[in-house]
Amino acid sequence: MTASLKMFGSMIRQISHEAMMAMLVIAPFAVGMIFRFGCPLLESKVLDRFGYGDVMVPYYDLFSWLLAMLVGMMFAFVGGLVVLGEIDDGITKYILVTPPGEAGYLFSRIIMPAIISGVVTALILPVFALKHLNISEIAVMTVSTVLCGFVTALLVVTVSSNKVEGMAVGKLSGLFGVTFFAPLVLKGSIRYLFMVFPMYHIGVWSRGGSDFYLVIAALLFAVWITVLYRLFRRKFI
Repeated sequence: MTASLKMFGSMIRQISHEAMMAMLVIAPFAVGMIFRFGCPLLESKVLDRFGYGDVMVPYYDLFSWLLAMLVGMMFAFVGGLVVLGEIDDGITKYILVTPPGEAGYLFSRIIMPAIISGVVTALILPVFALKHLNISEIAVMTVSTVLCGFVTALLVVTVSSNKVEGMAVGKLSGLFGVTFFAPLVLKGSIRYLFMVFPMYHIGVWSRGGSDFYLVIAALLFAVWITVLYRLFRRKFI
C-alpha cells in the first residue's frame, strides 16, 4: 500500500507540472461556483425582467448531477491521461515489474483518483447545490459518478493508443455520463437505445423511479467495468 501511495504521489507531481491536466482538476470547482452564484444572478438580474425569474428552478437538481459527473469524470480522466503518457514514454512495462505490480499501478492511477473524486463530490455538492440534497441523493450521486469516472478512465486507456487520442476519446466518453439525461429529454422508444448504459437508469431513478433502477445500474456498471478491465490488462500483457 505504501508503494502504491508513492506511485500516486508521483502522479500528482506529473499533474502539477502539466497545466492542462491541472486545469482539468480545477475545472469542476470553477463550474460549481458558476452554478451556485451565476444561475441565481442570471435569474434575478436578467430572466426576472422578462417574467421568467423561476424558469430554471425545476432544473436545479440537474445542475447538481452535472457537477457531480464533472468531478467524477475529470478526476478519472486525468488518471487515464497519465497512464497514456507513461505508455507513450515507454515506462509502463518497467513500472509494472516494481513491487506494487499491476494491482498497485491500477490502484494509484485509476482507483485512487476515483476514490478522491467521490470524497470531493460528497463535500462540494452541499456547498454548490442550488437546492437542498438529502443524504440518499448525495450518496447515489457520489457512488454513481465515481463509477462513471472509473469507466471513463478505463475507456480512455483501452481505446486510445496515445495521449493525443486519449484527449479525443475522453471527450467522447463523456457521452457515457450524458446518458443520464436521456430519459429526461427523449420521448418514445428511441430512449430505450440507451438502456445498456447504467447512467440511463440512474436518470430514471432521479425522476422518481423505484430503487430497482439502482440495482439495474449497479449490474450494468459491473458488466462495463469487468469488460473494460480485461481490455485494460491486455494493454500491458
